[in-house]
Amino acid sequence: MGRPVNSIKNIRANSIRDDESGCLLYTGALDKDGYPRISLQGKTGLGSQVVFVLYYGAIPAGHEVDHICHVRRCVEPSHLRALTHQQNIIQRKSYVETRHQRVRVFIDAYPQAEFFPVLISSTRLRELWGCQGGLRELLQTMCDAFPMEFVSTCVEEARGRRPALYTIEIRSSLIERLLKDQAERTTSAEKTMTLVV
Repeated sequence: MGRPVNSIKNIRANSIRDDESGCLLYTGALDKDGYPRISLQGKTGLGSQVVFVLYYGAIPAGHEVDHICHVRRCVEPSHLRALTHQQNIIQRKSYVETRHQRVRVFIDAYPQAEFFPVLISSTRLRELWGCQGGLRELLQTMCDAFPMEFVSTCVEEARGRRPALYTIEIRSSLIERLLKDQAERTTSAEKTMTLVV
């Protein structure tokens, strides 16, 4: 008799629930990057993809499965979604944290950005964010990541030695969200330190 076909029930039986995050953490085989490896119909694949297919059906063409929770071992169907590769890159946690840090640095340097647009040169912005090239693409990524909350406009193209000029507006809702996220991280770190002590 052949091996049983994997199902959501089988996968849940090989997982444990993290009550705090709601993640369903797979306890079976993991690949070198910490992602679950689960077989389906004789083929082994990424656990998130297998669970997505079992729960929602085929992954749409041109899409990949993203963990909303950013936890690689998680196989909770409600924590999985199909995104294009570009959308997935925008959502990746390290990118999210870097973008949040850039907004915080900008607000620290220009607190008035919450109330009216800041006119800034590309030279000053690169210096502030510690980046080299591709500033236009970076600003577009920031706008895509924070729609209607981070707005940048090129008001003057670079000419010769003269740098490009941009206006940047940051809405209060984004600042409030970043402050809340930072407070939650601080609280979580304090709880961890209490457990260690």
